[in-house]
Amino acid sequence: MHSYTESEIRKSFINCSKGASQRINIPQDLFSIDWESQIFLSWIDPKSPRTGYVVAETENGLRGLVLEKNPHKGKGGARMCQICLTLHPGSGVSLVSIQRSKSAKDRYNTVGTYLCSDLACSDYTRGKRKPEGIRQMEETVSLDDRMDRTLTNIRGLIQRVADGMGK
Repeated sequence: MHSYTESEIRKSFINCSKGASQRINIPQDLFSIDWESQIFLSWIDPKSPRTGYVVAETENGLRGLVLEKNPHKGKGGARMCQICLTLHPGSGVSLVSIQRSKSAKDRYNTVGTYLCSDLACSDYTRGKRKPEGIRQMEETVSLDDRMDRTLTNIRGLIQRVADGMGK
């Protein structure tokens, strides 16, 4: 991933208003990360842990989504992130809803999916992190192929949201 400015990141969000994008809490350490090691950019809002953000390079330029995590903690068996395909204990994956409207009043037009609770899909894909207490499936695909798959999955999610917004 290329490096981007705070302004470019804020302008990338497709499912919130310009005013709301200006109020997004962007952690300052976000700009000291190794951009080249990121498949896509993601973080949890430091002031609102139920809110997360993903930003990816797409055919339509840089695009971002605001996510809302389900407040109920998962329990029990293993769950899989639908972006990086990492298995986690039940609490390591969260159901997120992604609003398809820029208006906060329209809460019924959403997309839901399961994502890593810490939004660290890039790190899991690259093997920099591993979920504790659960064995991963053995994969025979290369790291480059896993990275391409993760990028394709996040781009597909962004496109599903955009399609529902008529973008």
